[in-house]
Amino acid sequence: MNFKQNFLVIFITCLCCLLGSGNLFGQDVIIKKDGKKMKVIIKEVSDTEIKYVDYRDVEGVVFVMDRALIREIKFSYGEKIKEEGPNQDRAYYVDDRNQNIKLNFTAIANNFTILTYERVIDPSSSWEVSLKIPGLGVNNNFDNLSGIGFSAGYKLKIGSVFKRDGYRPKHISEGGYFRLLAGYTFTKEEGNRANFEDTNSSAHFGIEVGKQWIVSNRAAFDLYAGFHYFGGSNKFQSNGATFDNPGSSQLIGGDIYGDSNIAFSIGFRIGGLFGNYGKATEKKKKRK
Repeated sequence: MNFKQNFLVIFITCLCCLLGSGNLFGQDVIIKKDGKKMKVIIKEVSDTEIKYVDYRDVEGVVFVMDRALIREIKFSYGEKIKEEGPNQDRAYYVDDRNQNIKLNFTAIANNFTILTYERVIDPSSSWEVSLKIPGLGVNNNFDNLSGIGFSAGYKLKIGSVFKRDGYRPKHISEGGYFRLLAGYTFTKEEGNRANFEDTNSSAHFGIEVGKQWIVSNRAAFDLYAGFHYFGGSNKFQSNGATFDNPGSSQLIGGDIYGDSNIAFSIGFRIGGLFGNYGKATEKKKKRK
């Protein structure tokens, strides 16, 4: 065997080794949510599933796995993808407006004005703060009502976030929710004809359930009801006499009413959206 033949044999041998090492080292890794690691060669990735073959049998059976079962994918060329549930993928919501100011129309009918600011935290939750102004409404059942109130809440979305006619999730602020809520309200009512003054100071906390609809990424419609526990004090003055009842005050809050430490809330709010979730997410990444 001459030199050229020896060189050709060596070249072919090295080429086969390189091709073989490609199957050995050019493998992808799927890490499932239960911690199991799978060495595979990924053939196709879609929105809902991954198609792959065993790395030892490139031409073998093609398997299919739901992406909801996967925690992370490590590709052979070094890229990594951390899987999230489709409703948690922020890429779906980059064009959604993530802030909302709402006016409570139930409260206006009860001689209150309640303004609520909502800001999205992530695709499944948001926080809210509300300012209450007693006496600024259209109901005259209360004489010379005044005071101040505020509340803060944390919303956790429930139910499916997907549209029935497509895969793309609904707006990031839309859907059913539970809201944990705490607040404080001070009201004072003065009689026009009778000489009296009735003041209530109450703190409350509770849970509300509701649903919010978003129209054209611009308007919000929010309907809710809830149950609360409250405590505080009541002072009633009439004809120079003062009566205190610190243990069992009333709660008057525009969208929430109660007596003997138990209160119920119901409300309908309409709001306007602004801001941008995609830009807000980018700002968080830059700060980190």
